[in-house]
Amino acid sequence: MHHHWLLWGGLAVCCAGGLALVAHARWLQSQTLKKCVLLSVGVHAVLAIVAAFVGVARPASWGQADDGRMTMHVVPVAESLDEAAADVAALPNEVESDDEAAAASKANAAVDPPPPDLVPLLPAVANADDASLPADAAQSPAPLTTDGARPTPSAIPPLYTDRVGVKRAAAAAARGGSLETERAVQAALAWLAAAQASDGRWSVVEHGGGVERTVQGHDRRGAGAKSDHGVTGLALLAFLGAGHTHRDGPYANVVARGLTFLVERQRADGSLAGDAEFFAALYCHGMATLALGEACALTQDATLRPAVDRAVRHTLAMQHPTTGGWRYAAGDRGDTSQLGWQVMVLATARQAGLDAGIEPAEVRARTFLQSVSSGRAGGLASYRRGERPSVAMTAEALACRLFLGLPVEHAAVQEALESLAAAPPDAARPNAYTWYYATLASFHAGGPQWEAWNARLLAALLPLQRQGPGALAGSWDPDPVWGGHGGRVYATALSAMTLEVYYRHAPVHERQKASRERTQFASQTTGIRLEK
Repeated sequence: MHHHWLLWGGLAVCCAGGLALVAHARWLQSQTLKKCVLLSVGVHAVLAIVAAFVGVARPASWGQADDGRMTMHVVPVAESLDEAAADVAALPNEVESDDEAAAASKANAAVDPPPPDLVPLLPAVANADDASLPADAAQSPAPLTTDGARPTPSAIPPLYTDRVGVKRAAAAAARGGSLETERAVQAALAWLAAAQASDGRWSVVEHGGGVERTVQGHDRRGAGAKSDHGVTGLALLAFLGAGHTHRDGPYANVVARGLTFLVERQRADGSLAGDAEFFAALYCHGMATLALGEACALTQDATLRPAVDRAVRHTLAMQHPTTGGWRYAAGDRGDTSQLGWQVMVLATARQAGLDAGIEPAEVRARTFLQSVSSGRAGGLASYRRGERPSVAMTAEALACRLFLGLPVEHAAVQEALESLAAAPPDAARPNAYTWYYATLASFHAGGPQWEAWNARLLAALLPLQRQGPGALAGSWDPDPVWGGHGGRVYATALSAMTLEVYYRHAPVHERQKASRERTQFASQTTGIRLEK
């Protein structure tokens, strides 16, 4: 038998498997040239070692029949995904250097063993016996239509009721909005509707995204160019935030096409990331899941539940089981930028009636927030543990804390608000991402600080919207920070959502006050005896 053919055949299989693994892990997405050179050197080194062993053992056997035993030495090589994350190419997040990322990844590998197989926290598919979930919905979701009964106001979760009908205008007027802010929102939605592609998506590249601006000195190689699922989720959230669903309103067909695009392209594991790069995938999944979840909660549309169910299970599976954070892959320790979108996914899942596994995930999320907290009261937050706090991450962490139940009177809330007040919106330095989370946090905290922040926000954001006739009227130009990655759709959707804050969610501070009053009333009436 020609054993050397077995040797070379086995070596070829190993090489092919290794290359397939590298391609599947998207290891070559960053620092491609360096990694190609490294890969080439490694492959040639392995070939040289094998050839040396074979030559020493049987120097005259080439091309001849081999008799006796031949030993093949296989040297396994492992490369973790985190070690490939040196050049961070995420959608909006904070910057870390290549050396810091590599050091953090090695530390993670040393400290955290691979997580055990996660037990599914929600059913994998719809129960065929459940009349509210079609038996075939999980396997082959039907395209959404505008048909179907409009949900009654009582069926809409209280968190979202201010979006609907006359309540929207009343909420805007009472909480800091105006006719001007509503006109800006409507103009933005009109531009977004016109920008939608025929297949239901919003394209990043067609609207100025995927452009590398070397933010803060880092070349992220045009990250965001394949993030259509993410910006589609943001665009849908802008429509849903103003009460427009796939079953009601002048944009019903627009919303229906967008939702159908996401549902029909959902992966088997529940991910809604689409074709997004590794570093942008979980951002896109979170944004798209929020859109599906809100549409399901607002309309009580049972046909959306299987897709929302699978998407939420994917979010739960991606959370680190110990640190409570999310980042790029399952088992990553987490960062605050990812946390904001996934915490909102948990809150939206509750509104859609998907409770299983949510509470433990929220407990773990609180643990992560503690790990990135600093300041005299713990109100400041950093991108990752041990780093310096920033305004953007402090704002995002505060929004998460409030949605996770932190009382607005807590000293950490006040410390965070002081940090935001020191860096108000400035039209000369637009940052849609920071303004969105800072506005969300300020609004839900309430109080005099909200009035001051809102005034500065409107003075900065409204003049930046494109006016007058033309194809860009109603949109916002991509900002110089993260706008290059997401483009005009990203900038316009986030800006519209920022101006919808007055009615998009019932304010946390009002809900906490109402809860205290109910508790106080119950305690006061306990033990009262009715006399005839």
